[in-house]
Amino acid sequence: MFRSFDGVELAYTDSGGKGFPLVMLHGFTTSCRIDWVETGAYPALAGSGRRVIMFDSRGHGESAKPHSAHSYCGRAMARDVRALAGRLGICEYDLLGYSMGAKVAVEAALMSGSVRKLVLVGFAVYESGWQYNEAERLARIKNMLSRKPGKGDMYRHMAERYHGDRRAFAARLEGAQLPEFTSRDLMRIDVPVLVVNGSDDEVNAHRAASYFRRGSARTFGGDSRCILGNCEFPRIALAFLDSGEWA
Repeated sequence: MFRSFDGVELAYTDSGGKGFPLVMLHGFTTSCRIDWVETGAYPALAGSGRRVIMFDSRGHGESAKPHSAHSYCGRAMARDVRALAGRLGICEYDLLGYSMGAKVAVEAALMSGSVRKLVLVGFAVYESGWQYNEAERLARIKNMLSRKPGKGDMYRHMAERYHGDRRAFAARLEGAQLPEFTSRDLMRIDVPVLVVNGSDDEVNAHRAASYFRRGSARTFGGDSRCILGNCEFPRIALAFLDSGEWA
């Protein structure tokens, strides 16, 4: 455990490898164990000799779970990435994020010059005026806190499936900056970016990658959740991360 910039305690795992550092960021309502360990992605990436670090985001897994929306404001999760890197004495690192973690990775890259490369899995962009539907946000908060989940809310069902803290998830939904970034923000990121989406995802990988100056894309069959457990995914991620440039 370590204390982040505002005192929130976060649980992390460090492989201790000697290679270039890679920080892994999981998705909303899940954890490192669910997204990275059980899928085999973390063991495969750590087995490459890299120093692979993963941590449970605030409100998730083994980390502290604040119930105040304020604890998730101001790109708090991205600031946690920077705080952990500082704690470990890491000056430069790669980021690999899934879903929410992909967006946090982008936020971290916007906030810090320490990010060398990005791998974004299940990465979605807001192409309709780059605005987030506030009515949808409020509906999701209400549904997350309700005793019985409404139909069609994947995150509410996942929260129950994985026995997560629904009050913490609702606070995250309320406090997070949405949209997390704009198309102009993405164009400011001048590092190599690999977008890996599923063929069933709402946003095409090549379309999402086109918003970055140095973006490239790979598409897997099915939805992005299936990618995490695909044995080809770690190989493709490492090929991108270990190359000088990749297209």
